[in-house]
Amino acid sequence: MSDPIDTHIQDYTFIGPGTHIQGSLTFKGDTKVAGHIKGEVRVQGEIPLSIEPTGSVEGTIYCHNLSIYGEIKGDIHSQGTVSLFPSSRLDGQLEAANLVIHPGAVVNIEGKTEAPQQTSASLE
Repeated sequence: MSDPIDTHIQDYTFIGPGTHIQGSLTFKGDTKVAGHIKGEVRVQGEIPLSIEPTGSVEGTIYCHNLSIYGEIKGDIHSQGTVSLFPSSRLDGQLEAANLVIHPGAVVNIEGKTEAPQQTSASLE
Protein backbone atom coordinates (compact mmCIF):
# COMPACT_ATOMS: atom_id res chain seq x y z
CA MET A 1 0.00 0.00 0.00
CA SER A 2 1.39 3.43 -0.91
CA ASP A 3 1.54 6.38 1.44
CA PRO A 4 -1.14 9.07 1.04
CA ILE A 5 -0.23 12.33 -0.68
CA ASP A 6 0.60 15.18 1.68
CA THR A 7 -2.00 17.67 0.42
CA HIS A 8 -0.55 20.48 2.56
CA ILE A 9 2.40 20.89 0.18
CA GLN A 10 0.55 20.34 -3.11
CA ASP A 11 -0.52 23.46 -5.02
CA TYR A 12 -1.68 22.23 -8.42
CA THR A 13 -4.62 20.57 -10.13
CA PHE A 14 -4.54 18.13 -13.05
CA ILE A 15 -7.77 17.04 -14.76
CA GLY A 16 -6.71 13.87 -16.59
CA PRO A 17 -7.64 12.65 -20.08
CA GLY A 18 -10.99 10.89 -20.18
CA THR A 19 -12.27 12.81 -17.14
CA HIS A 20 -15.57 14.70 -17.54
CA ILE A 21 -16.55 17.34 -14.98
CA GLN A 22 -19.59 19.58 -14.98
CA GLY A 23 -20.34 22.55 -12.73
CA SER A 24 -18.83 25.74 -11.37
CA LEU A 25 -15.17 25.10 -10.51
CA THR A 26 -12.63 27.29 -8.70
CA PHE A 27 -8.91 26.44 -8.73
CA LYS A 28 -6.23 27.89 -6.49
CA GLY A 29 -2.92 26.53 -7.83
CA ASP A 30 -1.34 25.83 -11.21
CA THR A 31 -4.07 24.06 -13.21
CA LYS A 32 -3.81 21.81 -16.26
CA VAL A 33 -6.90 20.43 -17.98
CA ALA A 34 -6.43 17.34 -20.17
CA GLY A 35 -10.03 16.15 -19.73
CA HIS A 36 -13.37 17.87 -20.39
CA ILE A 37 -15.02 20.56 -18.27
CA LYS A 38 -18.52 21.87 -18.91
CA GLY A 39 -19.44 24.94 -16.89
CA GLU A 40 -17.64 27.86 -15.28
CA VAL A 41 -13.90 27.77 -14.53
CA ARG A 42 -12.24 30.29 -12.20
CA VAL A 43 -8.55 30.41 -11.33
CA GLN A 44 -7.68 32.55 -8.33
CA GLY A 45 -4.80 35.03 -8.43
CA GLU A 46 -2.15 35.16 -11.13
CA ILE A 47 -1.81 31.38 -11.35
CA PRO A 48 -1.59 29.99 -14.92
CA LEU A 49 -4.27 27.81 -16.52
CA SER A 50 -3.41 25.41 -19.34
CA ILE A 51 -5.87 23.57 -21.58
CA GLU A 52 -3.81 20.63 -22.83
CA PRO A 53 -4.11 19.13 -26.37
CA THR A 54 -6.61 16.49 -25.14
CA GLY A 55 -8.42 19.02 -22.96
CA SER A 56 -11.57 21.01 -23.59
CA VAL A 57 -13.74 23.54 -21.80
CA GLU A 58 -17.32 24.30 -22.73
CA GLY A 59 -18.32 27.36 -20.73
CA THR A 60 -16.87 30.55 -19.27
CA ILE A 61 -13.30 30.92 -18.03
CA TYR A 62 -12.06 33.60 -15.59
CA CYS A 63 -8.28 33.60 -15.16
CA HIS A 64 -5.04 35.53 -15.38
CA ASN A 65 -2.76 33.79 -17.92
CA LEU A 66 -4.20 31.08 -20.16
CA SER A 67 -2.37 28.72 -22.55
CA ILE A 68 -4.64 26.90 -24.99
CA TYR A 69 -3.45 23.73 -26.72
CA GLY A 70 -6.88 22.05 -26.74
CA GLU A 71 -10.40 23.35 -27.39
CA ILE A 72 -12.56 26.02 -25.79
CA LYS A 73 -16.18 26.78 -26.67
CA GLY A 74 -17.26 29.76 -24.63
CA ASP A 75 -16.15 33.07 -23.17
CA ILE A 76 -12.75 33.91 -21.74
CA HIS A 77 -12.10 36.74 -19.29
CA SER A 78 -8.33 37.04 -18.78
CA GLN A 79 -6.48 39.71 -16.83
CA GLY A 80 -3.18 38.61 -18.35
CA THR A 81 -2.12 36.88 -21.56
CA VAL A 82 -4.08 34.34 -23.59
CA SER A 83 -1.83 32.22 -25.84
CA LEU A 84 -3.29 30.03 -28.58
CA PHE A 85 -0.94 27.31 -29.83
CA PRO A 86 -1.08 25.42 -33.18
CA SER A 87 -3.26 22.58 -31.86
CA SER A 88 -5.80 24.95 -30.27
CA ARG A 89 -9.39 25.73 -31.25
CA LEU A 90 -11.29 28.67 -29.78
CA ASP A 91 -14.90 29.59 -30.50
CA GLY A 92 -16.35 32.38 -28.35
CA GLN A 93 -15.83 35.82 -26.90
CA LEU A 94 -12.44 36.83 -25.62
CA GLU A 95 -11.47 39.63 -23.27
CA ALA A 96 -7.78 39.79 -22.38
CA ALA A 97 -4.99 42.22 -21.60
CA ASN A 98 -2.73 40.47 -24.17
CA LEU A 99 -3.33 37.97 -26.95
CA VAL A 100 -0.81 35.70 -28.72
CA ILE A 101 -1.98 33.57 -31.66
CA HIS A 102 0.58 31.08 -32.98
CA PRO A 103 0.34 29.92 -36.62
CA GLY A 104 -2.01 26.98 -36.99
CA ALA A 105 -4.42 27.94 -34.22
CA VAL A 106 -8.11 27.86 -35.24
CA VAL A 107 -9.83 30.97 -33.93
CA ASN A 108 -13.43 32.16 -34.27
CA ILE A 109 -13.79 34.98 -31.74
CA GLU A 110 -15.29 38.27 -30.87
CA GLY A 111 -12.50 39.83 -28.86
CA LYS A 112 -11.07 42.93 -27.30
CA THR A 113 -8.01 44.04 -25.43
CA GLU A 114 -7.73 47.11 -23.28
CA ALA A 115 -4.69 49.28 -22.85
CA PRO A 116 -3.80 50.15 -19.27
CA GLN A 117 -5.52 53.31 -18.14
CA GLN A 118 -3.34 56.39 -18.54
CA THR A 119 -3.16 58.94 -15.75
CA SER A 120 -2.37 62.60 -16.24
CA ALA A 121 0.95 63.69 -14.88
CA SER A 122 2.60 67.05 -15.00
CA LEU A 123 6.29 67.42 -15.67
CA GLU A 124 8.09 70.13 -13.75
